[in-house]
Amino acid sequence: MKILTDNHPEIGRWYRKELEGGTSSTGKPFNVTFRKGTTNKLLIFFFGGGLSWSEETARSPFTIGALIRKKDAFYVPDVAKLQLGTIHVGLLNTKDARNPFADWHILTLPYTTADFHLGSNDYSYQDAKSNRKILHHQGVNNVQKALELLKELIPETPDKLVISGVSAGGFGCVAYAPQISKLYPDCQNLTVYSEGTFMPTSRWSTITKDVWKINSQLQSYIKSDDLITDLFHYASQNMPSHTIFLHSNTVYDEALVRFTNKLNNGRLAIDSGALQTFYTGLTTSVKKLKQNLPNYYYFLTDHGKKKNGTTRHLFADAPKLIYHEIQDGISIANWLTGAIKQEPVDVGSKFIRNNNNA
Repeated sequence: MKILTDNHPEIGRWYRKELEGGTSSTGKPFNVTFRKGTTNKLLIFFFGGGLSWSEETARSPFTIGALIRKKDAFYVPDVAKLQLGTIHVGLLNTKDARNPFADWHILTLPYTTADFHLGSNDYSYQDAKSNRKILHHQGVNNVQKALELLKELIPETPDKLVISGVSAGGFGCVAYAPQISKLYPDCQNLTVYSEGTFMPTSRWSTITKDVWKINSQLQSYIKSDDLITDLFHYASQNMPSHTIFLHSNTVYDEALVRFTNKLNNGRLAIDSGALQTFYTGLTTSVKKLKQNLPNYYYFLTDHGKKKNGTTRHLFADAPKLIYHEIQDGISIANWLTGAIKQEPVDVGSKFIRNNNNA
């Protein structure tokens, strides 16, 4: 991948750009990637990779050593070269003719700050050797610098704008959607797409205020144990009325069940009770969003349910599944394409009907 050295990238080529003043959780540099397309359409994509909310989680990043020793790990600590070379898959594989974004401008924001891209705090913690260290929850700083670069690269109003993210990035993309829409206030085709985002806990208000230290305006919307619902309401109330909101989830999401169980019960584990609680909570949340949020559309599925009762976390990084009709005869790609064409639909309504509490 070529390094972006000026504001005149070649069409169709991926570049990486180290942002001056940007920082990963460890203090290492932060990079974004960019591709200039052949049409005046823009995709902004926020990556995920866990989160940290305590000294215990801060001292436990994803590393090769943690993987080998099968230790609990909670977040991606920095932008490795390997990561930069492997993120352009699935919906970001612009060489795949089936990809609805194949000819779009694309900016991607890797995720290295363990704060859903939302933090502005240097968090002090004690590592396993009793040394004091800092986890840089500086997602806000990185995103602001990335958006400044974007406006230089794509100054004109795009014909279509999609603000998307997965997992932790799925929370972040919704939170930043109002700010991004203001960069292009005349855009009439605007879609926000969040994938793999439901993690209920009564701890959100404390985490966002005291650990991540998100901005006060956004903090004022964090009122419940359902963070993604709070963020969707924030975005809806601060964006143009023609914005379409898309939300996709698997109903027994293995990764989210584990993290939710850890947040609420101290166990990064799967059990039948946690699975059922997640399913009931997710489908109830989606139904309420559908009732209360204008232009909100969902995609729910249990495709590929495993023997332990879980479903996969994400589809955006799985080419075989993005284009496969995984639910109600509809693929994620076709569902997303239809919404961008201003023809959004709900998929997987049976899961809401089957939840007596929804």
